[in-house]
Amino acid sequence: MTDLNALLDRIRTDSRPHAAALGVALAVGVALASVHWLGLVAAGAAAALVAPSPRRGVAYALVAGVLALAVFAVSLGPAAALLPEMRPVVYVTVAGALGLPLLGSLARGVV
Repeated sequence: MTDLNALLDRIRTDSRPHAAALGVALAVGVALASVHWLGLVAAGAAAALVAPSPRRGVAYALVAGVLALAVFAVSLGPAAALLPEMRPVVYVTVAGALGLPLLGSLARGVV
């Protein structure tokens, strides 16, 4: 267990491993979110675990949610122009994309 803590401390303090781990966490999280909505929770948890502080973990989780939302909008292609007309569905989509990673970021308080 101390090896895992030492690795997390190194990732959280050194800038190079931190950037690499954050990039991997965001990429894997968005890939998981494209398969199932629980991937958004995993994206928030993975992004928050590499954060140096819990407050920054929340910010990283929000970034993961915004990134997943942007990837979703790009994947729609030309149909993305119709999104503003679908208000109730869009509200749920945006709330889920921002709220579920925040739920996952609570993992930072545990580890």
